[in-house]
Amino acid sequence: MKHVQPARISYFFGKGYTDLKNTIKDAWKLNVREIKNQAEKVSFEGFFSIKGFTAAMALLCILIFGSLITAMTTVFHTIILSIFFVIIYILFGIIWLVDRIYILAHRISNACPNPDCQAHFLIPAYICPNCHRVHTRLVPGRYGILKRRCLCGEKLPTTFLNGRSKLQAYCPVCGSSLTGDTGSRQYAIPIIGGPDVGKTCLINMGVKTLLQDVAPQSGWDLSFMSESDKAEYFSVVQGMLKGVRPMKTDKDALTAYQLMLNLPNDKIGRRIYIYDISGEMFSNSGDIQRNKAFSYADGFIFLIDPLTIPDFSMKVSDKVNFDSYGASSKDFDDIFDVMLNNLQIMFNMKPEDVMKKNLAVVINKCDIPTLNEQIGPAAAESYMAANPDCKSEGDAENELVRSFLEENGEGNFVRTAEARFRNVRYFACSALGHNKEGVTFQGYGTEAPFLWILEEIDPKIRATVR
Repeated sequence: MKHVQPARISYFFGKGYTDLKNTIKDAWKLNVREIKNQAEKVSFEGFFSIKGFTAAMALLCILIFGSLITAMTTVFHTIILSIFFVIIYILFGIIWLVDRIYILAHRISNACPNPDCQAHFLIPAYICPNCHRVHTRLVPGRYGILKRRCLCGEKLPTTFLNGRSKLQAYCPVCGSSLTGDTGSRQYAIPIIGGPDVGKTCLINMGVKTLLQDVAPQSGWDLSFMSESDKAEYFSVVQGMLKGVRPMKTDKDALTAYQLMLNLPNDKIGRRIYIYDISGEMFSNSGDIQRNKAFSYADGFIFLIDPLTIPDFSMKVSDKVNFDSYGASSKDFDDIFDVMLNNLQIMFNMKPEDVMKKNLAVVINKCDIPTLNEQIGPAAAESYMAANPDCKSEGDAENELVRSFLEENGEGNFVRTAEARFRNVRYFACSALGHNKEGVTFQGYGTEAPFLWILEEIDPKIRATVR
């Protein structure tokens, strides 16, 4: 049977009907048995004997009045139980609807962190804490309305309102374990860029700033959901503090940091997935199509290595050792085209359609000579001084980076990005701060694109950022 669960079916969805049927059946059996008993007495005593005549009268009364009373009690019993069952079903419908409204109102969803799965779903599978049986559809239904009773006898909550998210959860598709609060919102942010543009550095430096600076200042409770993610992060950051660059992302791997964010005075948490996608994957559309995270992403960070901008690289060719800055081997325009084409297929879009997603365009490696002076913090301050209407360094940086791309022959990229995405904002950063091995790496501007995407999709996050 489809969706059979390791639980006892609720009385009102199973045994209740059986009991009603048996009660009616037993009442009519008793009535028929009495009719047969009296008929046998009439046959044995003879109709014209006193006993036989008495039995015949009794037979007639049972046949008429007994059957009538049995029919009336059957109807009455059925009506009373039906009314009671209807009330139960209405209650079930209300609780099921309230749970769904709660999910939709708070935008609760979940995704599998397994890179070979990446399934997206509303409600995970949960295991019974007593016997570890897996319940794949732990919702109000035939197995229980507010709670269901597992086959072992353990009662399990069936809604987020009464504690379902406190149970250990698993992906209903592949069975991978899920960490964190599954009754929270989920935000997915893939980082896109070619090989050696600095995606892994950006992620780790960005997360470091979010954890150490933004979270305390904003009153956030921000932490890793997975101990393995936490250990990997600390290993990478400790290496970067010693001037050691992180390892390149595996060509066939899609890795994600899973962060749990709890805002002050808000009971609904935010599960933030930051996906690190190997630049080599963009050489093959088939590899991109396997990344289901693209389909439920809330925003994209597109990272550009300025040395892949032909006009700019020519200008600094006599000032920069390209190898020391790890220049990317792929043209960022090609990476962007591959990304757009695959998103178009995933969302079944026409070439002229606008994606309802936000795009953060980030130029990395601003420590390259002359670049910081054009789009870095000092340039932003000068822009604000020259343009009094510009009220923030972020707005100044947005204008400077956008103009830099246009002035260096990338106007077509700018126009395409702004035509295809709902909102586009431009950023400049240095994920390492310099290119000297063995000297502490300390990036700057790395948290800004993450914050912008989160603020765009969640007004409550924007209201708390300090």
